[in-house]
Amino acid sequence: MKRRDDRPDGEPVTYQEPVGDLPGENPGEVADQAHEGQPDSEAEILRAELGNAVEQVERLSAELREAEERFLRARAEQDTMRRRMQGEVELARAEGVASALAPSLSVFDDLERALGAADRTDDPRSIVPGVRAVRDALLRNLDALGVKLIGQPGERFDPELHEALSVVALRPGAEPGTIDQVFEAGFVQGDRLVRVARVTVFADPN
Repeated sequence: MKRRDDRPDGEPVTYQEPVGDLPGENPGEVADQAHEGQPDSEAEILRAELGNAVEQVERLSAELREAEERFLRARAEQDTMRRRMQGEVELARAEGVASALAPSLSVFDDLERALGAADRTDDPRSIVPGVRAVRDALLRNLDALGVKLIGQPGERFDPELHEALSVVALRPGAEPGTIDQVFEAGFVQGDRLVRVARVTVFADPN
């Protein structure tokens, strides 16, 4: 577009209007300039976020594998310890049985010898001292294991240790509430009752 002005000397002056917009005033050009120096495109941003997610998944997977390995090691150690303890318990049980059997086996040997002697004699009474010696040896062996004999004639009846099979009439010289006869001897080991004594008890007249 042309515009006309008059100079001071009267000569007309014509101006040429600039065609189009001034540099930097084009909307598209302004938008392009606005995008200069901004972050990458949306696709690149998504790719970056995806890469971060993949790295996090890999890190978590590695941590999970380590946790699984620690768990498997701990379980293997626990299984090993359980088997070792089980073996120790079985060994202790076997040793306990062997210790308990030792006195019985020696008694068996002594009884075998006593029966052999009885076959070679015409007087059965002659083997009584030998049988009594076997009994005394057994008691000594049990005492070595901490096992004590309970329930003897004349002892005061104790329902915690003795089982009364019957009550008998009081005889002269006997005390009421004491043991008369012992049908099965009882045994204790420390404070633990191994076997109750089965006895008869003198009655209390009152």
